[in-house]
Amino acid sequence: MGRRKWSAEKKMEIVLEGMAPEANISEVCRRHHIAQPQYYRWREAFLEGGRSALRTTPSQREKQLEEELKEAKSLLGEKEMQIEILRKKADWGRR
Repeated sequence: MGRRKWSAEKKMEIVLEGMAPEANISEVCRRHHIAQPQYYRWREAFLEGGRSALRTTPSQREKQLEEELKEAKSLLGEKEMQIEILRKKADWGRR
């Protein structure tokens, strides 16, 4: 029999079943035809995902977006200065 592919949803269902207060891990693994070390790897990955989601540190994507916003604000400031300089030159030329 070849290796079985498990969906993320099915893995989560099995992990949560094993985390129930009355759960017997051996029985859960036997029922789903998985080895206990596999169950514990899935459980650790599941818990790490929860820990990652609860951390307050910004993700790489958030950091990238913040940097892009900072650059955009800087460019906007430069353009506003250029417009002000051109307005002053235009006013000076009218005199």
